[in-house]
Amino acid sequence: MPYPVSTSRVSTAPGRLLVDWSTYPPVGHVIEGLQIAGAYAATNPGLAVSLALPYRSPLELAECCDFLDAVYPVTFDPTETGFPDAPYAKVPRDFEWTYRCYRRDDPTEQAKFPRLAQLSDAAAAHFTAPGNAPGLPLRPEQHLRLRLPAQARQEAEQILAPHLGSGPVLAVLPSGGGGRASYPSTGSWLLMLRELRAAWPDATIVLIGKTAGAHRRRSSAMPHRDAAELMAAVDAVDGYDLPLLVQLALVQRAALLLSPHSGFSFAALAVGTPWLALSGGAWFEYFHNGVPFHSLLPDTVRFPSFGGVTHQTEDGDGSGVREASMTRQRIEETVPELLEAANDLIEGRRNYEERLAAYFPRLLSALGGDKSAMASWDRVHERFIEA
Repeated sequence: MPYPVSTSRVSTAPGRLLVDWSTYPPVGHVIEGLQIAGAYAATNPGLAVSLALPYRSPLELAECCDFLDAVYPVTFDPTETGFPDAPYAKVPRDFEWTYRCYRRDDPTEQAKFPRLAQLSDAAAAHFTAPGNAPGLPLRPEQHLRLRLPAQARQEAEQILAPHLGSGPVLAVLPSGGGGRASYPSTGSWLLMLRELRAAWPDATIVLIGKTAGAHRRRSSAMPHRDAAELMAAVDAVDGYDLPLLVQLALVQRAALLLSPHSGFSFAALAVGTPWLALSGGAWFEYFHNGVPFHSLLPDTVRFPSFGGVTHQTEDGDGSGVREASMTRQRIEETVPELLEAANDLIEGRRNYEERLAAYFPRLLSALGGDKSAMASWDRVHERFIEA
């Protein structure tokens, strides 16, 4: 991953910076843009930092960041047909600096979404400043924290209050916005949730997700009817189809979030909630953000994963084709580690730095010892793995 130049120097540079993060609309991409904008703002007091995002992205996340001077919608979505005449029409031209998302210039990304090249050309034509904010310092590992509005927190409290017991709140996101085959089957989730309920009988379990069309975000791969089956089986709270900031407020009340790799889980870290990641599929966990976490890494020899590609096979539970790392056999073998890791996160037994130190050697092993396959936000892994 290319990055801005990192430095420990604090600048008092006046002027205006636009972080142009208008490439993709999902939650995780927005969180990345907010983190970069926040890091520039923290490193350069007096600099007015603005953010450009796709018009269909969850713009309400930016309302939780008081370091932003302005937020501008860009009329672009890589999945739409055609290309708008003026995607940056609502964005001023006269920023002294711009920092533009590098992914739109990646040939691999452009092969998947050909209109990214047009977006890059449109930005170059619209702005006079170069796209890499030359000369503007950036503090490394500046952690992002979203300040959720009081109303969202109050609504979350009202939802949870009738169900709270003496145990912890455990948030669960059964799937992200990918295809259904990218995540465990409903039966595999039932196994995991029953194990969590048995281990913490007094816990308040809340399931998070959304169905198509709700609040303008991509739908979760697991439909509400399957989630409702899980909720009934373990007496869980229904957190489906709520506004994003209310869902994040529910997660903020939780001792942890259990989920596969997903952009929503980046947002969970940004509200300070530990992430218990059911790792596997195309991508490993690279965004950490100063919050304790644990990745349940698969045995990649038996359950191939990562590399940005799918590794699908028939699931042994009869539910159809699924990522090898999300099959019933893999889930069954992971349950003991899941329960141990959940307990450690709930009890706060290791801090963030200890979590990083434990994770990266395990990830390197899962990648077959290939250091060139390692990556992390702000290159955090380079503090733990020698090049």
